[in-house]
Amino acid sequence: MVVFIWSVIAHIPASWVYNQLAIPANVIPRNVKLQGVSGTIWQGSVQQLEVERQQFGSLYWDFEPSHLLMAKAQFKVRFGQNSELKLAGKGDVGVGFSGAYANNFVASVPIDKLVQQLKLQVPVDLSGRLELSLRHFNYAQPWCESGDGNLVWTQGQIDSPIGSIIPGPVIANLSCKQQVVDAKGKQNSEQVSSQFSINLNKKSQYKLTAWFKPGAKFPESMGKQLRWLGKPNGEGQYPFTFSGKL
Repeated sequence: MVVFIWSVIAHIPASWVYNQLAIPANVIPRNVKLQGVSGTIWQGSVQQLEVERQQFGSLYWDFEPSHLLMAKAQFKVRFGQNSELKLAGKGDVGVGFSGAYANNFVASVPIDKLVQQLKLQVPVDLSGRLELSLRHFNYAQPWCESGDGNLVWTQGQIDSPIGSIIPGPVIANLSCKQQVVDAKGKQNSEQVSSQFSINLNKKSQYKLTAWFKPGAKFPESMGKQLRWLGKPNGEGQYPFTFSGKL
């Protein structure tokens, strides 16, 4: 009897569960749609995940039963194929007594697509790809209880009416502790070098401290505009600070 019950549970179709949760139970928000659901709740896939009419691509999941010994329900996931955002990612996600978490999680997206999606008012055009890598992440409202990882911008370019800059790889180290997120990063190219740090607290208040230093190949057209920033410090750096609330 136990074997029979376990067999039934193990073979519950993911499509049946979705149909029960989507409309009758009203568990899944109406602005979230899953197309092409197949497999079981333990191992399956979705051909297209749609949120607010934005297609995020396919989703694949595979349950990892060994983590039940640690009182965790963990899945190995892959997502993003055929995404309108050209999103791609994979990693381990799960839930335990301490809440939701992710380990060895990687996601990447073209930076221009991200800027459009977030409706950021950026006065320049950005290109290249952003890659987020989280070694571990424990969720807690509004951001996280703990976590560490990296954010890397590769093949980047900044275009403005007065010139363009190729910054080279921009690498930021990320950390989170008790709902406070910190990011510290830098970049260095023949055109410009910079360093920055960002702090975001649980009240959604942020502070950005940074500096940049023109390099030997800094665009002349942009160099003429530096006078509006005042004089650089003794090391040739232009420091600035921003603060506000999201």
